[in-house]
Parts: sequence; structure tokens; C-alpha cells
Amino acid sequence: MLARVSEEEASAGKGRPTPKRRDARKRRRNATPTNRKEAAAMRRQKLREQRGLQRKALQTGEERYLPPRDQGPAKKLAREYVDGRFTLGQIFFIMVIVLFGTAFVQAIAGYANAFLLLLFVLVMIDSVRVGRGAKRAVVEKYGEKEAVGITPYAMVRAMQPRRLRRPPPPKK
Repeated sequence: MLARVSEEEASAGKGRPTPKRRDARKRRRNATPTNRKEAAAMRRQKLREQRGLQRKALQTGEERYLPPRDQGPAKKLAREYVDGRFTLGQIFFIMVIVLFGTAFVQAIAGYANAFLLLLFVLVMIDSVRVGRGAKRAVVEKYGEKEAVGITPYAMVRAMQPRRLRRPPPPKK
């Protein structure tokens, strides 16, 4: 049994006729370049806009427009893993500046250089430890296939000061 449509329901449409397919295609289509110079200019403009979106996403952490090296749930898990713990890389650059300042004092210059070398080795060991831990977490959650490249990604992030990491770590 079919129900009849009242006049009120029938008039509650979109208020305009459906466009012809050819007209809809014309509206959707971008302006086609007529020569190579225009095509190159359009390509450059599109790439410029895309890079702007990526730059903004790196500043804000918006997942949708991140560059390919930072995209995906595995990379997000690795970022969260690194940002969730203290690493020596966070204080490494501060210590380097302090030790360079003390290197001008002749009495402690040798000790400062030795300490700087020791600190560098410790930062590298800590970064490898954090990188392997991040890879282990990704393998547990997403499998071996998604864990490709996670160790160096996490190592580099672990060596950066927290304020300079992009995309930024979540606020505590």
C-alpha cells in the first residue's frame, strides 16, 4: 500500500531544478591550462598551498595535513611514546652551551670536553633505547609491517629539545 504525498511535503524540495550533468561537470572542472607555462604556474601554486597546509599542521599538530614522514597511526604512537618520557636529548643542547662556556677556562677545559663527549655518547644510547621501545610498541599494536622506519624516527625525535619538536607534543 503506497502512501500519498501531501502537497506540503512535495513542495519541500530544494527549490531549484536538478542541474544537467554537463553543467555540473563544467562547474566542477578546474580551469584547464592552455599552455605549459600556465600548467607549471598552476602546479607551483598548488604545491605552495599544500606546503602551507603542511607547515601549519606541523605547528598545530593537525593530523590531516601532516607531511608524509609524520602521517599515520604508527608514527603518532611513536611520537606519543617519545613525548611520554624524559630523554637526555631534551637537555643536551643546554648542556653543550654550558660546557662550551666553561671550555674557555683553562683549568677545567679538559674535563668539560671529556664530559661533553660522555654526554654525547649517553644521548646516543638513550635515543637508541627510546627508538627501540617505540618500535616495540608499534609492533605490538600494529604489526611488523607498520614498524618500518619507526626506530630512526623516534631516535631523531628523542634527540630534539621538547619545545622544538614538530608536530608539537601534547600539553601536559
